[in-house]
Amino acid sequence: MIKDLSHVPNKPGVYQFFDDSKIIYIGKAKDLNKRVRSYFTPSIKDRKTEQIKKQAIKVETFTTHSETEALILEQQLIKEYKPKFNILLRDDKTYPFIYFLGSHDFPSIHLKRSKQAIDKNFYGPYTNARLVRDQIKELQKIFRLRNCSNSTFSNRSRPCIEYQMKRCSAPCVNLISKSDYAEDISSAQRYLTSEKKYIKKILREKMLRHSELLQFEEADRYKKRLDSIISLEDEASINIHPLDIDIWHGSFKHKTGIAKISVRDGKVRSTKTYLIDSDESSQVDNVFRRAIFHNYLHKNQIPNKILIGNKICERKLLQEALEQTFKKKVNIFIKAPKGSKNFLDLAKLNSKQTLINSEKKEPPMKQAFKELIKKFNLNLNNPSLDCFDISHHSGSNPKAGIVRFNEYGKDKKLYRTYNIPKTLGGNDTGSIAYAISKRLKNKNERPDIILVDGGKAQLNAIKSNIQNEETLILAIEKGSNRKTFTESIYSLKGQESVKQDSIVFNLLVQARDEAHRFAIKANRSAKRKMMHKSALDTISGIGPKTKEALFTKYKSINGILQAEDKEILKIPRINKAILKKIKNIKI
Repeated sequence: MIKDLSHVPNKPGVYQFFDDSKIIYIGKAKDLNKRVRSYFTPSIKDRKTEQIKKQAIKVETFTTHSETEALILEQQLIKEYKPKFNILLRDDKTYPFIYFLGSHDFPSIHLKRSKQAIDKNFYGPYTNARLVRDQIKELQKIFRLRNCSNSTFSNRSRPCIEYQMKRCSAPCVNLISKSDYAEDISSAQRYLTSEKKYIKKILREKMLRHSELLQFEEADRYKKRLDSIISLEDEASINIHPLDIDIWHGSFKHKTGIAKISVRDGKVRSTKTYLIDSDESSQVDNVFRRAIFHNYLHKNQIPNKILIGNKICERKLLQEALEQTFKKKVNIFIKAPKGSKNFLDLAKLNSKQTLINSEKKEPPMKQAFKELIKKFNLNLNNPSLDCFDISHHSGSNPKAGIVRFNEYGKDKKLYRTYNIPKTLGGNDTGSIAYAISKRLKNKNERPDIILVDGGKAQLNAIKSNIQNEETLILAIEKGSNRKTFTESIYSLKGQESVKQDSIVFNLLVQARDEAHRFAIKANRSAKRKMMHKSALDTISGIGPKTKEALFTKYKSINGILQAEDKEILKIPRINKAILKKIKNIKI
């Protein structure tokens, strides 16, 4: 806990709390001293603040000229460092986007699903895939963009039917120049951001300019673009209030649901929802600050009007920060503008539904554990399974990897690695028994089900360590040619009949694979540390590459000392003088 806060100034800026190794929380304040001190008052705060208070051992501050600058800097730092106590916004699902393949000379336009816009070539998200397809068709009618794959594009020798239908300008056979096509792509992207009046103005100006220069073919191209936009606008149903606005609303219970609805020309064009695994009703300003900066990743995707359906205190501050960040005028409303009430109601409905959906979601592995409990007649609530595996390299750096699974999947807080005594290096049954004995010493970490990677020998080696008769002990033995889903399952009663296409079998295989990965990772980490620091470091003439070559070939110092001289001399940069020094190593 931090005690000395005398260095924190009474100025606006950003503060960063550190634990012993990294930043755990970033915040902004109008008065840094007052805000930071508020964390360490005797009164009990919310759970997150109490955890920050316990874990923080250092605070650093950065002063700014204004609170607006502080807010912008806060968002930049959160994006860069991703501190664990800053709100983690999880996209509730994947969404369809309009995607421009920007790496090609003649970019294509496609529907692509993603949780968020990955780069500036993503436009959306939209409410459903049908809307995206309709929008793509609309863009093709106006700007004649290709939607074929790159392989189809490169293999065409004549225009396809899309060209005949006047939905593509046939760049595949050079019927349009690269610069003209790039201009159409740029116009289409501006069209998607509701700058239709601007687009029509530009097209009209270019049409007239080419006409004056007697370039009638080019003038006709721009006229057709302009006619297409006007025609599509005439086809659209008339709306009394043709709004262009993004509407945000948050619902709070045990969790937090955020919904965003994008309205363009008075129609819902896209929706997005977020779920936060905690009730952030006391942090409403912070929630929307993070959500809005997280969402508007690109300058061309922020509208001029934003409505926030919850009461926030920092409306003007947020508006000013957005304007400075995105270099455009942005109006933030906290009261629904004329014509937006129905859309706000829809945003409220979606944010509440996000919470309802999260409550209805069954833990992903609940059914698998239920079947496992039923098969072995266990009397368990909230079951837990530990899987053990041993990894070593020819007996060196033996490590035990233990992973914990429960109904919600992997519980990484209870993953553990243990050093196995050198005397047990290469002895898998002895190593498994040692690891399980060590794990069970901690009563708070004892699992209900133990799974080991192995067969009958491993089971027999560990059964004496299990005092609790209610603990289920299983082993999973690799099948023929070590192929997945050919494994055999054993209990203390013998081989068990578990169908290989069942969710129980899948759970056991998944746990085994995770333990195997985790144990190998621990062994490799130990090997790297050993290579970084060893008796070879004291020998002049042996650098990192030579040391790595020696350990790669002989695995350990013992292996190097037992190797034949002539074999060691074959390693690059090893001569007789260095060999003599190696052989004089005492361990």
